[in-house]
Amino acid sequence: MESPSPATVDSLLVEDFGQKVDLTRRIREVLLNYPEGTTVLKELIQNADDAGATKVCLCLDRRVHDSHSLLSEKLAQWQGPALLAYNNAEFTEDDFVSISRIGGSSKHSQAWKTGRFG
Repeated sequence: MESPSPATVDSLLVEDFGQKVDLTRRIREVLLNYPEGTTVLKELIQNADDAGATKVCLCLDRRVHDSHSLLSEKLAQWQGPALLAYNNAEFTEDDFVSISRIGGSSKHSQAWKTGRFG
């Protein structure tokens, strides 16, 4: 069987199935409904494990950065502090496709993934 051409693969990645979602509204909903506490830390570690990472680093950056050069004053609230997360797994094309689709995780069908349970 012949492999699809790169142009065919690219067109598959950007195919529109008619789903229309206001991305910023959907992200806002996810953030508002996200449980407080240590859930985000567990999810970062779980994602690293699922990606095959052997190292995970979390850093709480308590700095607050200047807001005088921002495109909008509303962005000032996002200038710190911040939680920085790093893992040594390779970010793949499949990972990119997965994060491009809100709510479209494929982990439920991958028995070896910690995140298959949600």
